[in-house]
Amino acid sequence: MKHLWLMTCVLLSLTSCHGIYQLRRAAIAGDPSAQYEYGRRLLTGQKGAIRSYKHAFRWFSKAADSREPRAMAAVGLCYERGLGVQRSIQKARKWYAAAVDEGNDNACHTLVQMEARAGNLKGALQWLERMADDDSVPAQLMLASMHLNGTARNASVEEGIRYLRYAAMQGDGEACLMLSTCYATGKGVPKNEELMMGWLVNAAEAGNQTAVDILTQNWRSKGGKKK
Repeated sequence: MKHLWLMTCVLLSLTSCHGIYQLRRAAIAGDPSAQYEYGRRLLTGQKGAIRSYKHAFRWFSKAADSREPRAMAAVGLCYERGLGVQRSIQKARKWYAAAVDEGNDNACHTLVQMEARAGNLKGALQWLERMADDDSVPAQLMLASMHLNGTARNASVEEGIRYLRYAAMQGDGEACLMLSTCYATGKGVPKNEELMMGWLVNAAEAGNQTAVDILTQNWRSKGGKKK
């Protein structure tokens, strides 16, 4: 049994070495995706790679020069934390922003957090709005709540309803429930029982348990019986 275990470890080690060798060859050949993945393994020391922040940053930079979105965010991470390069928050922001321009939503979320930690709420909101406009449901819900609660910059109930609609049209149950509540109370929209019920049903169909419970209670109060 001990010999079998040792043989398995050796085979896994050989497989990892072969895999990292092939990946390195692709990276050297100029494949941006391979350059990013090779850099990621060097950064973490996983799957046959020996950890080296310096070399990880080098490969991330090569891939980033080819506009690889994940690599651009990784370069931002290296600058933010000083991994393999001198720490620079200014350069980190620059690379994260470049990654966002190439469609990296995670980089946008990182910028929201960075600006919030730095106390730059205006900047955090700008990136949050960017995420929402790019159809990020969590960002849309957060902005909707901030506008409806009056905590957003230039808070507007109408803007809150707009973000809610965006999220609800993507099938988000929480957004559907919040819209239903707005139609029930007349917050930001005229009171409308039909639309209130319609969005409540949509929320339940999207799997929102609160909406399911409300509909169940309504059904029972109107004489329905549990099967």
